[in-house]
Formats: sequence, C-alpha cells, structure tokens
Amino acid sequence: MAQHSLGPVAIGDQFKLATPNGPIFEVTKIRHMSPVDHALITKVRDAKSERLIAVTTLLDHHFYLPVAPEHRQLPDNDGILRGI
Repeated sequence: MAQHSLGPVAIGDQFKLATPNGPIFEVTKIRHMSPVDHALITKVRDAKSERLIAVTTLLDHHFYLPVAPEHRQLPDNDGILRGI
C-alpha cells in the first residue's frame, strides 16, 4: 500500500546518487516490504526509469544524498505542450 511518508523519507523527496554528476531520483511511492521498507523512485531526468530502492539505502549518505528543496529538479518533459 502506498504511503505518504516513512519516517524521514516522503513522497516527492529527491535524492542524488553520491557520485560526481550522479543522477537525481524522486520518491514516487513507498511500499512496506519485509524485512525493510522500499521506495519506488523515478529518475527525474528520465521518468521511464523506475527502480525499487530500500529506504535504509536512501538514508545512507554513502549511496544517496538528499536534494535540498531549492535545488529540486523537474522532469525535462512534463507532458504539457507549449508554444515557442
């Protein structure tokens, strides 16, 4: 069942892979899966790339770094057609 948050991780949070120029991921759904909870996340720059990552991994700063709200990224294509 989808949840809005699980402790310090919430839907809409963004995390950056802890490498130089690493991609940014956004949490889209949080699932409870024993023995650890998992977050279904979508890479912000490529919305087709969904991955299931343990919340404990997201919280490990050796793997992912939280993105500050002022540095959040939007998808390149939000599906809205705009004139030039």
